[in-house]
Amino acid sequence: MPRLLLPACLLALPAVAAGADPAAYLPAETDAVLTIQARRVSESELGQKLGADLMKELLRASKPAADAVRATGLDPLKDFDLITVGVDLDQTGTYKPFVLFEGKFDTRRVEDSVAAYMKDHPDKVQAVTVGGKAAYKLPGHKPEDTMYAAILDDTKLVVAPTEKDLTGAFAAAAGTRRPAISKELAGLLATTKSQAPVFARAWVKGRFGDLKLNNEQLRTRLQAVDWMTAAVAVNKDVAVTVTVNTRDEAAARQLSDVLAGVLGLVRIQIRAAAEDQPELWPVSDLLRSAKVAPSGRLVVATGSVKGEAIEKALNLPPATKVKETPKGAPKKK
Repeated sequence: MPRLLLPACLLALPAVAAGADPAAYLPAETDAVLTIQARRVSESELGQKLGADLMKELLRASKPAADAVRATGLDPLKDFDLITVGVDLDQTGTYKPFVLFEGKFDTRRVEDSVAAYMKDHPDKVQAVTVGGKAAYKLPGHKPEDTMYAAILDDTKLVVAPTEKDLTGAFAAAAGTRRPAISKELAGLLATTKSQAPVFARAWVKGRFGDLKLNNEQLRTRLQAVDWMTAAVAVNKDVAVTVTVNTRDEAAARQLSDVLAGVLGLVRIQIRAAAEDQPELWPVSDLLRSAKVAPSGRLVVATGSVKGEAIEKALNLPPATKVKETPKGAPKKK
């Protein structure tokens, strides 16, 4: 399943889970933060059917992180209440997110599970010491793909892109580290709230200048955007709300008009692609229902997708193929 579908699948039911202030734990380079109330995702109607599959898709975005969770023997949807993911938008090459898992678990049992996993998979998880504390190294295919993990206490597990980031998490858990993220992102985290159990916030100012787009007008309008948020509600079906800020109401109207036009073109392209790639059906349905409108200085985009479409996409036969008709051959009637 393409990454584009993940945010639309993993946001659920209203409520706000209490947890550690993530600002102190996040690496300094973080530009975007995604929070997932895992337990509420699993308790939703759609989550009860597809929660495990959706989490597998999310973890596939980072193999080392997936290996770390697998090694603990913990179930991301049952043993964790809150999952915070920090992303460096300037990151190139291998996707290496910072992930803080919060819940309540037996530390000794988790350590024993990791020890057993290391014996069977020494190439995936290795015991190391970082900042004088016990940790785990998660080798990748290349040295630059390596990540690190640690059990901070009986409520927190962390997976970090580098040793430096893991050391910062140790300090945050000890209460001796102040937030290292930008003031802009820290302010965004403090001021933008949502009742959605999974909520994404990103500080994107200046990040669209080098974006290669055929639509020059869209690229110009996006350069004036400072931040974006995304929230999705899930019960039987999925509803997505994306909010983008602009300088003023006039800019919001202009950006809304441009995005509406682009959305129409993308909707057609994805619909056509879904004919050969059934896993794109949920994305196609989401775009088909999508609407964009200005709201003061903001631009708000909304859309929804049926739970059945997501279920079908996740349960496609492994060898789903579309047979092509040879050029020049008559089509079957």
